[in-house]
Amino acid sequence: MAPVFWLSLFFAIFYFGYGIFLPFWALWLSHVGADAGFIGVLLGLSMAVRCVGNLAIMSRIRTAGQLLPAVRWLSLLSLLGFVCFYGGQSSQALLLLMVVVSLIYPTLMPVAEAIASRLIVQVHLDYGKARLWGSLAFIAANIVVGSLSGSLGPQWVLHTMVLSLALLLVLSYLPMNPAPADNHLSRQGDAIMTVWRRPGMRRFLVIVGLLQGSHAFYYGFSALYWQQQGYSTTAIGYLWGLGVLAEIVVLAMNKRWFDRCSARDLLLAGAGCALLRWGLMGTTTELGWLMLSQLLHAGSFCLSHLGAMRYISRDLDGAAVFGAQALYAAFAMGLMVALLLVLSGQLYPVLGGQTFWLMAVAVVPVFWLLRTPLSQTQQEA
Repeated sequence: MAPVFWLSLFFAIFYFGYGIFLPFWALWLSHVGADAGFIGVLLGLSMAVRCVGNLAIMSRIRTAGQLLPAVRWLSLLSLLGFVCFYGGQSSQALLLLMVVVSLIYPTLMPVAEAIASRLIVQVHLDYGKARLWGSLAFIAANIVVGSLSGSLGPQWVLHTMVLSLALLLVLSYLPMNPAPADNHLSRQGDAIMTVWRRPGMRRFLVIVGLLQGSHAFYYGFSALYWQQQGYSTTAIGYLWGLGVLAEIVVLAMNKRWFDRCSARDLLLAGAGCALLRWGLMGTTTELGWLMLSQLLHAGSFCLSHLGAMRYISRDLDGAAVFGAQALYAAFAMGLMVALLLVLSGQLYPVLGGQTFWLMAVAVVPVFWLLRTPLSQTQQEA
């Protein structure tokens, strides 16, 4: 199977499952008897544990040849973990299983991004066109599973989650030709702590951590806030879908519109969109402005993510790629989102929608941190 087709299928199947897990898992937990307080504990613990899992598992991957076997093992163990939820629904079992699946399942994301980073160099993969299938599948999962759980019951959240992981396991055994491989000049990947100590790496992680972390209040509380402002759940669903559709357009046009942009250019554009987006959301809930703010998701999230991928795949040598992917997933997409989500939860009862301004404040240091190029190559250019 051609690498671009394999990776597109992987993103589609994985993000279909993630489009079930992210919005609907709390609904399933409630269905099996967990109260709101315990659900909050489970989801918060899940976010913290995924950081540990990303670092622990990705630190074991040091060559491109280990990536596909890692996908197979992670898919199998994730499937077994979610199957166990059928029989383990006591408080203790739910706590244990949430820890286990949170250590394993989210790590499929940085492994897939590491495969993509390798293929960008190896076969000149158009990352945007492969990744957009994940965004489309995310929307499809919202619609399909939302409908199934509404008509047939919340148990379909778990059923469809297990089905998506079974499909992912089948895909992991289908051959990719050519498979990810290190070139003859490559050496074994650096340890994560070696990558952490590289010049500029910590600055990069703070930048992407602030950009991705600034989405925490949106992820956790925007639906609740908009509902309190009088919007129906259907309207809120369309608003979320509009943001993902804007993301899909940018991914589809990545190579044509942004191929000549440096990582710094993309991150600056993402920061500008994020600052404008959170400012708009903190100022008004009028529908037209909300629609504009959702279109800015294409910049605040997507350009920021493309900037991170550009830095990892183009500005770093091959030995640093796997460690950088692990740090990006654990710090920017995990720890910073978790910390700002907790802070948002404390401030929301007091500030309401004004908490969006806190997210805007989190973005401001990014402009100062990006005052100089991220890499020596950019400086010389």
